[in-house]
Amino acid sequence: MDAVLQQMANAMSDALGAPLAVFLLSIIPIAEARFAIPFGMKMGLAPGQAFGWAFLGSSLMAPILIILFMPIINALSRTKLFSKIGSFLYDKFEKKSRSLAKTLDDDEPNGSKFALTKNDLKKMGGTALFVAVPLPLTGVWTGSAVASILKIGFVKSLIGVIAGNACACGIITLIAYLCYDYIDIIMWVFVGIIAVVVIVLTVKFILYKPNKTDGQDDGGNTNQ
Repeated sequence: MDAVLQQMANAMSDALGAPLAVFLLSIIPIAEARFAIPFGMKMGLAPGQAFGWAFLGSSLMAPILIILFMPIINALSRTKLFSKIGSFLYDKFEKKSRSLAKTLDDDEPNGSKFALTKNDLKKMGGTALFVAVPLPLTGVWTGSAVASILKIGFVKSLIGVIAGNACACGIITLIAYLCYDYIDIIMWVFVGIIAVVVIVLTVKFILYKPNKTDGQDDGGNTNQ
């Protein structure tokens, strides 16, 4: 099993170069930097290099997702073929955003793009903490979608997601460095978790029945 990972690491390193391989791996949803960092160290990158390239790649997705998440979801929901996908994704992320915002006073105005209210700070902090947890489905992709639904503005959303991603990347790098002798086990455990997550999401999607009465917000949060 360990030889398989090493062969994969060697093949990707030879084909793309370790930095580019880590950068591209960190963009993939669910895996993101959580898998890219230990895999980069497996390819021979120093911990700081693995952190840097994985952080850069995963963070690159944040502004794109914050801007495009709601427009894409709304566009999918308006089509007959992909309406179920749009509704499923929105419901999943809306539930996560609701759990983050349930203790906040939403009556407080958000102010201008750069003005920070107490409510904004809570939402930014909640988003950062959510993304900082180094587990699948709590990374940049999910955090950016949740931040988009929370509607705290593009700049504030981006700060929260990037801050959380920096913490997550730091935690993963530290764990991979301190437990390098067991890095193969860590990576296989993570692969197993990813496989379980994908299977569970697939089953949930198959069984999912859209709620026809729930409307989705067309506005997004990028105009704030």
